Amino acid sequence: MPNDVEATFLEEQDDSDRTAIRAELSSLSFEELQKLKQRIGAKVYNEALFGKKDTNLDHKPKVFKRENKNRPREISSKKHVPFLFDAPSVRKKEIRDPRFDPLCGEFDKKKFSEDYNFLSDIRMKDIKAIRAELKETTDPEREKKLRRLLQRLNDQHKVNKKKILETQSNLKNKDQSNDGKQPHFKNKSEMRVEALVKQYEELKKEGSGRIQRHLKRRQQKVKKRSHKVPTGVS
Repeated sequence: MPNDVEATFLEEQDDSDRTAIRAELSSLSFEELQKLKQRIGAKVYNEALFGKKDTNLDHKPKVFKRENKNRPREISSKKHVPFLFDAPSVRKKEIRDPRFDPLCGEFDKKKFSEDYNFLSDIRMKDIKAIRAELKETTDPEREKKLRRLLQRLNDQHKVNKKKILETQSNLKNKDQSNDGKQPHFKNKSEMRVEALVKQYEELKKEGSGRIQRHLKRRQQKVKKRSHKVPTGVS
């Protein structure tokens, strides 16, 4: 108990001393106070005016308790966020183009044409179905759409046939070179004749009427071209 009384007495004495110091310093100007602070040091100056700061109270963690046993425990929402944190590793998505990726192998035209040859058969079935629908339809707008679709499929079929002929010709020349023979590279006119022969063979299978209509359309095209040819001025 004497220790507590002594501590209280010392605290009261310190407070009275600080009050006296403040009263003396209040008569000084701001410039004189700054000079005094520089001479004795900021730490001593602050302790003389405000007393020693108890550092243990500042760093003592606050203990959260229940005000009532029926109430939930209080928890501080303040949480220190580290400057650097471990972000979850995300695998980078790689975009590959199979045309230029060596892992996908080299493009084989022959293998590709063999694997997807069924598309040509499907296209021919679609062409036949569209022709049959053209004969039965009476709607002009529907007929116009069907003719556009038929023209597009026919063009695709011609391009596919042309590629097949070129592939066959290249393979034939390659085999001749391997056998020590002189390969024969066909020009565009020869390949066009072969394509026409193939086309007429397909038309024969469909019937003579198809050949007649095809020949008639070709004659009309030739006539249109002849009319467009400019004549010389005498």
